[in-house]
Amino acid sequence: MFFLVWGVLLVPIVVPINSELTKWKQTSPMGNRLYNDSFTLLTILLTTWLMTQFLDHRPFKTAGLAFDHIIKYFLTGLSVGIIWLAGSIGIAWIFGWVLPLQPIGFSWSVLIGAAISMFFNVIAQELLLCGFILQTIRRESNAITAIIVSSALFAGYHAGAFKGEWLPAINVFGAGLLFCIAYISTGSLWFPIFIHYTWDVLVGPVLGLTESGRSDLGAGWKMITVNGPPIFIGGKFGLEGGLIVTLTIITIIIFIYYFRRLNIRALL
Repeated sequence: MFFLVWGVLLVPIVVPINSELTKWKQTSPMGNRLYNDSFTLLTILLTTWLMTQFLDHRPFKTAGLAFDHIIKYFLTGLSVGIIWLAGSIGIAWIFGWVLPLQPIGFSWSVLIGAAISMFFNVIAQELLLCGFILQTIRRESNAITAIIVSSALFAGYHAGAFKGEWLPAINVFGAGLLFCIAYISTGSLWFPIFIHYTWDVLVGPVLGLTESGRSDLGAGWKMITVNGPPIFIGGKFGLEGGLIVTLTIITIIIFIYYFRRLNIRALL
């Protein structure tokens, strides 16, 4: 029902101007990206509000977007995201697989536009991952089932980028587990949002690396290049598709679990 309502809201915004959006993608890629990400977020927010209000009969803020302690979640999520990425790149650096580059064509305005668009995109992804769907499964079953099913759906959303490779699928599933556990441990979507956003905005727009199999999520420059055995650094999928990120995802999950273990046990 959630996806049906979302589709009903999204289709009138996209379908009538689909040809114009295709042209716009060529002439103004940043404008096209902002349009798509902002209206995707708007329709998911509206769908979540409709489902919580009229199906669950509960306040919208219970979906996890209440602003209580948002500064704490911002700082904590930022720190976890930076540690996660620094650890991943640091391991590759130790093995000599990272080469710094002089960024060509760097633009603050382009970076800010890409960062805003990506923020909308990440909130939308986390609402799909840890929002109404996870919360409904958890209420009808338990937290472990909800986390596993939601993480599998999260991997499914990215299936087109895997191109038949198994390790990127495992890592995206693992990232889903990480974000779900971050949400369960706090009851707030802002914690996984800021972890997810920190990773995405640094990997794509800032560093210019391939992200989730897509090079177009960058802003047109590269600050580093990562070259090494594909099994470790992800090959065409990008760093997220390699064993290094498998290791760092597991490490961050363990860290969050033990750091917030009392909260998780109370919420389970």
